[in-house]
Amino acid sequence: MAKFHVKARTVDLLGRQQIAGIPTAISELLKNAHDAYSNTADIDYFREDRLFILRDDGIGMTRDDFEQRWLTIGTESKLDTKRGIHKPPVDKSQKSRPILGEKGIGRLAIAIIGSQVLVVTRAKDMSADDHTVVAYIHWGLFELPGVNLENIEIPIRELKGGELPSASLVKEMVDEVYGSLEDISPPLTKAEVRKFEKDFKNFSVDPEEYAGVLGEPKLTGNGHGTHFYIMPAADILEQELDYRDDEKSSTNIEKNLIGFTNTMIRDAERPPIVTRFRDYIDESEPIERIGEKAFFTPDEFQMADHHIKGRFDEYGKFIGTVEVYQMDPDPYEVNWMETEGKKTLCGPFTMSFAYIQGAPSDSLLSPDEHARMRRKLDRYGGLYIYRDGIRILPYGDSDYDFLHIEKRRNLGAAYYFYSYRRIFGVINITRKHNSSLTEKAGREGFQENKAYKQFRSILQNFFIQSAGDFFRDPDKGGRDKSEKWITTKDELNKREVIRRKEAKKSTVKKRELQKNLDKFFRDVSEKQHEQQAENIGRILALNINKIIKTDVSPTIKATRLTKAEQLARQELNQLQQSVIIKRPSGVGLSKQINSEWEIYLNERDRLDRETFQSTNDEIQNSISRAALENDIPIDYYSRLKDAIEEQTASALRNSKAIQKEISSSVRGFHGSTVDAAKAIIKEIDETLTRINTKLNDAKVKNFDELMLASLQNELEKIIQDEVDGKIDALDRIREQIFGLEGIWNKNSYTVMELKAAQEEELVELREVRDNNLELVQIGMALNTISHEFEKVTASLRHGFKRLKAWAATNPDLEALYQNMSRNFEHLDGYLSLFTPLDRRTQLEAIEITGAEIYSFLMDLFKKRITDGDVYLTATKRFKNVKFIGYPSSFYPVFINLVDNSLFWLKQIHDRKRAITLDADGDDMIVIDNGPGISARDRDNIFLLNFSRKPGGRGMGLFISRETLSNAGYELLLQPSDIGAEFRIQKKEGGD
Repeated sequence: MAKFHVKARTVDLLGRQQIAGIPTAISELLKNAHDAYSNTADIDYFREDRLFILRDDGIGMTRDDFEQRWLTIGTESKLDTKRGIHKPPVDKSQKSRPILGEKGIGRLAIAIIGSQVLVVTRAKDMSADDHTVVAYIHWGLFELPGVNLENIEIPIRELKGGELPSASLVKEMVDEVYGSLEDISPPLTKAEVRKFEKDFKNFSVDPEEYAGVLGEPKLTGNGHGTHFYIMPAADILEQELDYRDDEKSSTNIEKNLIGFTNTMIRDAERPPIVTRFRDYIDESEPIERIGEKAFFTPDEFQMADHHIKGRFDEYGKFIGTVEVYQMDPDPYEVNWMETEGKKTLCGPFTMSFAYIQGAPSDSLLSPDEHARMRRKLDRYGGLYIYRDGIRILPYGDSDYDFLHIEKRRNLGAAYYFYSYRRIFGVINITRKHNSSLTEKAGREGFQENKAYKQFRSILQNFFIQSAGDFFRDPDKGGRDKSEKWITTKDELNKREVIRRKEAKKSTVKKRELQKNLDKFFRDVSEKQHEQQAENIGRILALNINKIIKTDVSPTIKATRLTKAEQLARQELNQLQQSVIIKRPSGVGLSKQINSEWEIYLNERDRLDRETFQSTNDEIQNSISRAALENDIPIDYYSRLKDAIEEQTASALRNSKAIQKEISSSVRGFHGSTVDAAKAIIKEIDETLTRINTKLNDAKVKNFDELMLASLQNELEKIIQDEVDGKIDALDRIREQIFGLEGIWNKNSYTVMELKAAQEEELVELREVRDNNLELVQIGMALNTISHEFEKVTASLRHGFKRLKAWAATNPDLEALYQNMSRNFEHLDGYLSLFTPLDRRTQLEAIEITGAEIYSFLMDLFKKRITDGDVYLTATKRFKNVKFIGYPSSFYPVFINLVDNSLFWLKQIHDRKRAITLDADGDDMIVIDNGPGISARDRDNIFLLNFSRKPGGRGMGLFISRETLSNAGYELLLQPSDIGAEFRIQKKEGGD
């Protein structure tokens, strides 16, 4: 009698060759972790070592479980039968979970990820029989032709519970498999032996080492679960992690593994398991490929424009709600007409999804948020199907539009509305209610049986019907429920058009203002106004001298002097007018421009006092002195009268010019407003006349009750759609007119003033948002850099110690070693300067002295001080300063101040470059003799992102001031004739 014989290749055929690819293989392992009642399954991939680690915190396995279940193919333990081994254990502390791994071959998917694996597992609730079970498998052995399955050796070790296998124990198990190659029949070829020798040599895994790096989930202490160390990972894994068709698309790993459980909806039941995938590309922080942060968050789901949720019953009927533009949800029902009164084979299921409008102008989201969500939707948008809380592949992949939503949209976007890539949501099914929805053998989607075709038809019907009911223009076949969508979208579009127009106007006005301010401050720095005023006085003096020497009568001289005075005053008035900059109305200014505006007002006031008024006095005194000394009879009253009349005439000319513009605008505004109101009233009259005509026709034709009811609905709709809309238009005109009341009411404000105030607040909020984000990113980057420096320098120190022994016995290497060692010590010295800047290393405030700060700065800037020929000195007063604080709060401030001084001192060539650290009581002072800070910039230097350095980020002084403020100190810029002087002092009332 014949019998079946099982070859080792059976394992390869059932495992590696039955799984579609690495993403599917990983998904299978995650499903196994779910079946083991894991709450967490973490994947860590270390590219440099090509080491793939998957850890879960499930119930784990005993040695018996591992041998009888994990190493047994096609077990019946998951079947409801009395034959074979009993069902696998469950975690009674958790809610019962349906089994996902029905075929018992999911574990064989490991072979696709990598050829060798170390399995480390520890069972939960083992009481006295607590062991950690360790096994090593080389999957390549199962690819050998002709080898029987029982010839493959799999070494197993048991350790005390909580212990992890050492690197030496792992090597011992690998060597055991290597030794068993001699017993395999038929014998291996020399090439096969060499290949396995190389594999065994390169399998270097130390679970003890990685346990200290990775943290939870762990097997030490009270930990339990199963960990897989797969090495080397398949070459294609990194391609699956990195390759995108374009920037909008997702990688294969993301397509298949993101959203493994439903974490996007806040009110959903807690996912049975949370999965993460960390990719360690280099020594920096790993990239999270899948996980809650990478997937759609509940907050993102909530911020979407529209939300639809409900249940499809056993007849395919949808009963739920539709929330358009986050307004109150409308109850909604959709029938599936193909049911024919019979229950569906696919069974009842629920659906909840969010939708974001494609155009930013149609969306409630801000332009920034809309752009961010568009990028995310392009990669991950779609409907994710979950069975008992676990995702079914490939549903949810933005490239797998199983409902043909995009195909219909291409036939008519306005008619079908939905875009698959603007949808993100979930469809929930269960094994209990949807058993006929059966996955394919390769776990890539449902079998296309009758149940699946019904399931898809029900959903397609829903999307077609809901698009027509809620998101289609009535002119294109839309229904009554679309009014909310159309009205809100039109309003959003109108606001966007207004925003763009106003933004364009504001941008032009801001640029003009900035241009005028730049010219003003440039003229101030070059003392152009003083020079022009002096020129007016000089020309007047020449004219006076010429008039006095002229051989004419005193009366004629008096007339000529008066005209010379008038001419000088006119030129002075023109000079005064040239410095007047008009602040644009209705425009919100940034902090920097606002600050420059305040400085401009102060500078203009100074010019009025110090230059224009003194020049005016000089004009008057020059004329009076010339008349007195030369007996010229000037009529002082006429002189006064002429001066005042010139000013009043100028004022009258200006006011009449403005009044003329106002009159012209008002006439145009009045005419267009009245015409618009008349046109609207005319249209309303025509509509009301049409309504009355229909009423009279009904009376003449003697309509019955049903016809009258229909007519009532028709006429009410006309009133609602036409008359009410026109009344709203009249109301908007009225509001615009009432908005002008601030022009003549001094206790009110104009529309433009309100607009400017609101725009200014918006500009400030955006600046704060952008600045906070930038500071957070910089802080994270610095933290990462500091951490990585520590790791790298520690490794280098260890390497130099080892190299020293070789250099001692190798003269050729000795010189190179000494040179490299000196350079590393120099670098290490710089890196050690980071220590006082790290708050984590100093948990309590300590005493800080001026002498320590000075020594620190000398060490840090030694090379720049020497190269720049700068003298950095500290007075005795500064060195004797003592105070209590955190070095991380004070040292960076001095670094920034000295760094700035060193930069600007490069411009100085006519004197010795110097930076002095001084003290005044408890106050600390940093002084340099550089070019100093202009009046224009004095109030701006502490603003975030303000900098005059080429390529400067403008953060140092802002961060320094904020840091000191949190520590109870102030950073002040002191008045200084030469260079810059900064003072650090305690706040009033500070400890």
